[in-house]
Amino acid sequence: QTVGADPMDGYLYEADDSVSASEPLDRVPAMETEPAEDTDDSADAQAAEAAADTEQEKDEPAEQTAAAPTFTPPMDADVSHAFSGDTLEYNETTRDWRTHEGADYAGEEGDAVRAIADGTVLRVGDDTIYGKYVILSHTQDMNSLYAGLDNITVSEGDSVKGGDQLAELGSRMPLEQALGVHLHLAVTKEGNAVDPAGLF
Repeated sequence: QTVGADPMDGYLYEADDSVSASEPLDRVPAMETEPAEDTDDSADAQAAEAAADTEQEKDEPAEQTAAAPTFTPPMDADVSHAFSGDTLEYNETTRDWRTHEGADYAGEEGDAVRAIADGTVLRVGDDTIYGKYVILSHTQDMNSLYAGLDNITVSEGDSVKGGDQLAELGSRMPLEQALGVHLHLAVTKEGNAVDPAGLF
């Protein structure tokens, strides 16, 4: 990313620092110096308790892992400007070198922009970098950002399905005006940028 203030910093890519430090653990009580006398009755009781615990574990359902999202393209268009990863590219708008942490889809104003997977609307905004944008949260700690929008039809907290329309393509995205009208789609997994085009 380019050095300088970015309104998305601290939202998509910054770790959550809201979790407070854990409280100190209570001291463990000292063990008795004299072990209790072992009897056949106590041994039988322990064996019965262990068997009961085993049966309870069998009855408890296994912890379920959230399924990976199923992805669908955000527009009926091909990628016009690819994800660059760590490779710097010259930005004709800002006239500097920077990474391109997303994939662009060229289109016309009014074209439908759709959710790439089931998720929840985390944020709807408008700024001088991305223009009007939407951020969705998906399973497995993935987020998707849609920038360069207009006529946004979702609100923060809404649940959406993959393929649902989020907005229409708007005027040129401020950060990439030289590229014409297009959707800028960025995806992160566990806070790291990934190539959106590799998901479809």
